[in-house]
Amino acid sequence: MNRKHRNLGNRLRLCASFVRYHAKICDVGTDHAYLPIWLVRHGIVVSALACDVRENPLAIAKENIAHCGYQQMISTRLSNGLSAVESDEADDIIIAGMGGDLIARIVTETPWLYNPQKHLILQPMTKPSRLRCVLLKHGFELLQEKAIFDEHRVYTVMLYRYNPKKVSFNVSSIYVGGLSGKNEAEREYLKRQENYLSHCLVGRLHSGKDTDIETLHQALEKIQKILDLTAKEDSK
Repeated sequence: MNRKHRNLGNRLRLCASFVRYHAKICDVGTDHAYLPIWLVRHGIVVSALACDVRENPLAIAKENIAHCGYQQMISTRLSNGLSAVESDEADDIIIAGMGGDLIARIVTETPWLYNPQKHLILQPMTKPSRLRCVLLKHGFELLQEKAIFDEHRVYTVMLYRYNPKKVSFNVSSIYVGGLSGKNEAEREYLKRQENYLSHCLVGRLHSGKDTDIETLHQALEKIQKILDLTAKEDSK
């Protein structure tokens, strides 16, 4: 398939579904600008800024944008995270396909994101629990989260915004996020979290360390309750 007309996979389509209608978006780490092009083609956004820290992918992005005739609606920019982006250039910020630690650093180190009007659409490839924890501690509240399968892998996409009031959260929310187990992808994600937490607990007990044991127990119980509930609903 011609890369200029590439269809989005499930992962990026889920990211796109979180974008507000007629928003200005910034796609951080845009790679080849597939997501901004798709959003413009479907009339969802009024403008898009495609950013990448690497020159070669950005050059391909420019080529793809020009081929589609979207130069007036999509601009490109060489930027390390959001360092070269101004507040008035984007309403919805998409950061997809990066590690959770890197996403957390980009968000927390960008002053203008501490604004309730800005929506953050985040899709971490690693350490989603770490990302949730950092964002909550910095006052960002989770509005929505969904999981989806894409090429036999399960991904989670999160929607955050800054809340100037103190954001309260319990420990389980760090591991569960906003997932309710309503579909197969969410259940698979929660099962993996269940296995991870179980291994963590066994490791703590064998090592004689009681650090975070109660915290891990609470999160594990929350996940097990969700999975038990969905299993009962499926059996009806």
